[in-house]
Amino acid sequence: MDQEVLKGLQDEIANIKKLSTIETEDNKPIQEQEEFREPLSIEKEEVYKILLSWGGGEDGYKLTFKDNDLLRGVYYMANWGTYNEIELNEEELNLIYDIYLYSDVESFKNNL
Repeated sequence: MDQEVLKGLQDEIANIKKLSTIETEDNKPIQEQEEFREPLSIEKEEVYKILLSWGGGEDGYKLTFKDNDLLRGVYYMANWGTYNEIELNEEELNLIYDIYLYSDVESFKNNL
């Protein structure tokens, strides 16, 4: 894992833990404390998991959509305590989308 990302995560979790234990004089909720980082947005994304195998190991694809637009995809492999994924390039992403979701996530959602 990228060390900068790991440090960022650790700092954020430490800050939230600290804020959640601080008792303010006027009992302000954590979201109203000065050190709280107000999110710029909270967004919904949908992930479709295309499971190719399971049992002793698992592999497949995960395609991520927002408002029915294909954002990204990964090939993943999980096996007894390990998990790894590889980001698909644009050509691979479109190929997987065409083959498994028939290039139409909306129709696919309606059949689930």
